[in-house]
Amino acid sequence: MEILSVRDYRNNLAASFDRAADGERVLIRRKNTLYALVSVGSEDLALSQQQKRHLDEVTESIKRSWDEVKQIEAGVKPAKSAMKFIDEL
Repeated sequence: MEILSVRDYRNNLAASFDRAADGERVLIRRKNTLYALVSVGSEDLALSQQQKRHLDEVTESIKRSWDEVKQIEAGVKPAKSAMKFIDEL
């Protein structure tokens, strides 16, 4: 593992990214602080269970709102202001 200055890193961007892609940890020193350039895989970007639940809740809220819009358009429910809909989300 090599520690690069910002100048060396900037002058060798492609090589630094290639090294990170190969699994090597590339360290960059800037003003006596070290930063790491690492490759991020799809497993690192996966949603947590809590995030999935939140996404499901938001999706269901949007579906309910859309169903309500359809009912308003059909005359089944009285119309609401856009702000009322936003407040309900």
